[in-house]
Amino acid sequence: MTLAPSDHTTDVLVIGGGNAGISLAARLRRKGITDIAIVEPKSTHHYRPMLSYVGAGLKTTREMSRAQHRVMPRGVRWIQDRVDGLDPAARSATLSSGERIGYRDVVICPGSTPDWERVPGSAEAMAGPHASTNYTVELAPKTWQLIRGLRRGRALFTIPDGPAPTPQIGQKILYLACDYWQRQGVLEDIEVTLLTPTATVFGQPDVDRRLQPWIERYGITVLTNAHVQSIDADARRLRSTVNGAARDLPFDLLHHSPVHRAPAWIADAGLGIEGAAPGTVGSGPGGDWTGYADVDPETLRHRRVPTAWACGDAAALGTTPSGGGLRHQTKILATNLMATRDGREPTARYDGYTVTPVTVRRGQAIFPEYDRDNELAPSIPRVPLLAPSRALWFFDLEVLPRDYWNVILRGF
Repeated sequence: MTLAPSDHTTDVLVIGGGNAGISLAARLRRKGITDIAIVEPKSTHHYRPMLSYVGAGLKTTREMSRAQHRVMPRGVRWIQDRVDGLDPAARSATLSSGERIGYRDVVICPGSTPDWERVPGSAEAMAGPHASTNYTVELAPKTWQLIRGLRRGRALFTIPDGPAPTPQIGQKILYLACDYWQRQGVLEDIEVTLLTPTATVFGQPDVDRRLQPWIERYGITVLTNAHVQSIDADARRLRSTVNGAARDLPFDLLHHSPVHRAPAWIADAGLGIEGAAPGTVGSGPGGDWTGYADVDPETLRHRRVPTAWACGDAAALGTTPSGGGLRHQTKILATNLMATRDGREPTARYDGYTVTPVTVRRGQAIFPEYDRDNELAPSIPRVPLLAPSRALWFFDLEVLPRDYWNVILRGF
């Protein structure tokens, strides 16, 4: 791994050094592209699926983190900077340092960030003593402190009603919290409510059936077709609409899963979706995808700019974003980009595969895999992935992180 020189041109410019950017760069390197640069400002790389377990007190942020330079693929240049602008016509990116980087192809995968302005009062709530989220590395440990400290009162858990990485992952911490409170003998004194924008608890019929017994076991009130409107941190009240009717809900603990937004430079470069785009069905996020990279959801090539590609959380792919889905996306994108190098049209197709592991209690988990049409898409034949088991729990908690560091980030 070497740092890129100033004001240079590279064959493939990858914007973002998360799961998508690193695993894709490694794949392209293995396919023979020798001049690849990754723009990534952060010095620490995180295995973000572990945040739910950090919020449940089962893992630490140290366990989910590595120095960024340690995970960069060999032979790929790292530009430790941030993209401020992209000029598709000139095939160049402008960095926050003022440097301009030219490219032959650009891959947009910078991820997305919580849009705290979307729900008035949410940022103030996150800074207060009664609310948290597992969507940020900084706040996930606070989630565990709130769960551990609650002995009676009202606990609210929200699911985002717009774009967000693995939106139903908020159910993971919901069941882990309830299981903890039940083990502590205080669950009967806690009123637990889940607010989800889907028409059913998860939004996928087979998964709904598997989760319903756990909803009943923990006595969770599920409010479907629910949309968070604002949060009053001082009064500890969440305002929402449920089936179109206004609801004002008090809380002593709030785990809020925020809607996310893509970096503004994507839209500024004319590469984003303009206006509200159709959301996904079932468990996928609907809402407004304005500003997310407007790529063909199957080939991952930009609809209007053939030298631009995108995958991951900043791309509008008509499916639920997830780390598991990225493994499929990077394979498809690498194959299609290489095809264009040979003068061929991209023919590999991404079917929208995604996955949302859900722990129903400490020591048991299910592993729902589904496609863009909200149909189950199990990757391991004859394995009951929707039956809660200790094996799936161990797989999610211990095996997948090792696979991430040692296999996925190496482009396999």
